Amino acid sequence: MTGTFETDVLIVGGGPAGSSTALSLLRYTNFKVVVLEQSNLNTMRVGEQVNASIFDILEYMGITKNDFDNETFLPAFDSLAAWGNSNISSRHSIFNTQHDSYQLDRENFDLLLLKKVSESGATVLPRTKALEFSFENGFWEVLLEHQIKGSFKIKAKYIVDASGRQSYVARKVGLDFEQHDELVAVGTFLHFDKNIALTQEIFVETVEDGWWYFATLPDNKVVVSLFSDADIVKEKQLHKAENWVKEILKTKHIQKKLPSSVTIHKIWTRNAFSHFVRMDGQNHFLAVGDAVASFDPISSMGIGFAMSSGSFAAKAIADHSSNPNALKAYEDSIQNILGNYNETKGFYYRKEQRWPDSSFWKKRISF
Repeated sequence: MTGTFETDVLIVGGGPAGSSTALSLLRYTNFKVVVLEQSNLNTMRVGEQVNASIFDILEYMGITKNDFDNETFLPAFDSLAAWGNSNISSRHSIFNTQHDSYQLDRENFDLLLLKKVSESGATVLPRTKALEFSFENGFWEVLLEHQIKGSFKIKAKYIVDASGRQSYVARKVGLDFEQHDELVAVGTFLHFDKNIALTQEIFVETVEDGWWYFATLPDNKVVVSLFSDADIVKEKQLHKAENWVKEILKTKHIQKKLPSSVTIHKIWTRNAFSHFVRMDGQNHFLAVGDAVASFDPISSMGIGFAMSSGSFAAKAIADHSSNPNALKAYEDSIQNILGNYNETKGFYYRKEQRWPDSSFWKKRISF
């Protein structure tokens, strides 16, 4: 593939943030939209708890709950935690005051959003990586590489970075990346026998080096992960199955949720740090979702923020021609959200005082 193609908006990243930006643009403007996704869309995704407000965001984009498979939104009947002490209590995420919550099947959810993007008229390019970016005469020119069809270029009036926590595009164009911690998730997916009836639940338990997360997923799967700091994981080699299992056996509650015969085949490590990208009026550029600001997973802000920030970014782009301050106003709104989040996160972590000498908790209770 050769040549240069033109579009109004190029969105780098086909997750919920990128799809929400695209769907909002396609519904409320006449802009041409191209969505770039580096993966082949087959990556297994960690499920996430969401509240009923997600349906309002979907409705804004012209999507209803009935558009999804029945198992995309599983009622989270129990959301429990042993946080601050060893007793189990009901848990609500630090920004979720709604009682109706759901465990999300991320694979079904993400793929349907992207399907709706394509059906609404956008061009979706999977297995395609953006290599180089330049801005001149009011347009971005981006060099792309498709795994099979080779190199080509896209010329766009606006670029939206929806590349996730690593903020790939923002870094490539030289924006300031402020990382606030070194949180990582070390975990695994477990498949249970179909004859075992799993309770739909989410459970969080704090330990000396962080906190454990257990959640039921569709198809009789669960996800179990330890959230800790990267230096602790490296020092204790917690990415190795035998060490990870030793740590889970120290828990009071999580270990009881796993059958004694379960075999751990693969442990993965994924970034979970908080950060913020300062856009500072970068020409015709916005970042959305985790690419602009990522939050501690304890907040359960991931999907909701990804989708709402995408919708707000789309409106800022739509308003930009008549309001030159629209992009800056969008960035200011993200900073306000981040300020409120940091204050509430500090309050939440300070509830755990049992390990004052732990490097993990020491960093957070003094926040």
